[in-house]
Amino acid sequence: MIFAVSKIPLQWRVFLATSITITILFAVAGWGLQHYALSVADESVRTGIQASIQAYEAVWKARTQVLSATSALMSTMSDVRRAFNTRDEKTIQDSAQDLWSRVSDQSAVFLVLDAQGHLIASLGKGSSDLSPREIPLAYLVSRFPKQVSGYLREESKLFYLVLTPVYVQTSGEPLLLNVLCAGFRIDNAIAEDLKRLAPGSDFAFLDREHVFASTLGRSPDRASAERVLQANILGPPIQQNQFVISGQRLDDVTGKPVAELRILHSYAAVAQSLSNLRRSLGLAWFATIAMALLLSLFTTRRLLEPVTLLDHAAAEIAARNYRYRIPVKGADDLSRLAATFNEMCDSIEKAQAELIRQEQFHTIDRLATSLVHDLRNPLAAIYGGAEMLIDGMPPDQMRRVATNIYRASNRVQELLRDLLNASRGEPAHAEPCKLREIIEAAAESSDVANSNVRIRIAVDETPELMVSRTRMERVFMNLLSNAVDAMPEGGDISISAKREEDHLTVFVEDTGPGVPAQIRAQLFQPFVTAGKRTGLGLGLSLSRQTMLELGGDLQFVHRNGTGACFHLRFPKTSLVPASVASEPATLPVPRTGD
Repeated sequence: MIFAVSKIPLQWRVFLATSITITILFAVAGWGLQHYALSVADESVRTGIQASIQAYEAVWKARTQVLSATSALMSTMSDVRRAFNTRDEKTIQDSAQDLWSRVSDQSAVFLVLDAQGHLIASLGKGSSDLSPREIPLAYLVSRFPKQVSGYLREESKLFYLVLTPVYVQTSGEPLLLNVLCAGFRIDNAIAEDLKRLAPGSDFAFLDREHVFASTLGRSPDRASAERVLQANILGPPIQQNQFVISGQRLDDVTGKPVAELRILHSYAAVAQSLSNLRRSLGLAWFATIAMALLLSLFTTRRLLEPVTLLDHAAAEIAARNYRYRIPVKGADDLSRLAATFNEMCDSIEKAQAELIRQEQFHTIDRLATSLVHDLRNPLAAIYGGAEMLIDGMPPDQMRRVATNIYRASNRVQELLRDLLNASRGEPAHAEPCKLREIIEAAAESSDVANSNVRIRIAVDETPELMVSRTRMERVFMNLLSNAVDAMPEGGDISISAKREEDHLTVFVEDTGPGVPAQIRAQLFQPFVTAGKRTGLGLGLSLSRQTMLELGGDLQFVHRNGTGACFHLRFPKTSLVPASVASEPATLPVPRTGD
């Protein structure tokens, strides 16, 4: 992710940073404005629904009081009472029609019942919708002579009724003569009357099975509102979907709930206001982003000119042109940066020259160290052989000494050839070499045969390496010479190889005293030795350097028993694929040096 961002041009990075900052600011501001608008709107909606509840209660109270007062008045009027006694429906209608028509509407219900609940007469078109059998006269009798009121549910219809007893006072208890049942049906017209008084709200009279009356028939949110009506809500207002809802329980004359009035106040207006607010914020954000783009283009164009110079200068430095300098103009921050960059170039140029000089000295020192170490053995062989020739010896011994001198001088020539190639910057010549032949040549050069040490080479003829034969022989010769020096009383050296999937490992083990614990950590550092009188402590260091340059490694592995164990790891790139045998590389093929 960081790499991807770093590839974006500076101009676009400035614009992106500005855009992200503006977007975050607008998001925070929009969230705050929306939160405030929602808070105000919620308070407004709840105030509106509270006003709707108060309007409902006021209208309902006035309407029911008129019904109660009219029924009570009619129950005491002498002419009306006389008409009731006639039990003639026409006579009763004539006597009560004038008073009832003043307080009723088309949904009004007016029934006259006898003491047993039988219908005597009825007024109003709504009376036919109510069955006298559903009227709870038993509860009225239990409260006699008081007037009772409440809601009555009859199948899919809902009524509000006021039951008024008509009685005579006898010497004993009052005697019930008739019952006046006055009321009205709860229909959509009544719900619409309530909505006209509270325009922001909708009203619904319902129970768990029916919606008796509702103003939702023409509501644009009818589908959502009908889902809201399915909730079982009683008590304080709550928010559900797009409405704030308040529930009012509707009880019958006995005080038991039979239905519920739900007052719904829609959030549609609030949602529209919020949508307009978001649209305005979006337009403002878009305009601000456009202005930020223009501003960033103008700003970055002025900034990019010196930055481009710095970029070009950095490219020159990367191309090792340490003499390149940036023209410094003015005294602003970028000019000071250019001056600092020029000073850095001066420092790099001086450091590079010093580094080259030190590298030359280091190369000379390393070559001299390697040369001194590698020339010791062949020169010693030449010197010793020449001394023996001067002293005189039999012809057969003289021939053997001459052969050793020839081999030693040949090794000196190879070392000098490597030194010449290194001074010319030429890499060591690599050629296909059989691993076993390299080990055998190193064993002969290290003079293992003239010691009391027995060597066992458990490596077959198949592994071939693409290496410098001379340098690799020196690696094995150093390991074998160290092992011989560590076992003056005699011992065994074992060399084996194991082919892995991506490398070849050669194991060189001896039965000597092993490597002292105090030098194990520094074993491959120059001039570290276990106390040999004739050694400089450079053999293992140079050998490991040779393996590292090959892409492999030389490691010492400590064992709990006696002896030392070294692992030479040759990478897959140094192996010759066509010559590697398919059989395992470690074979029990013993060979004892002569």
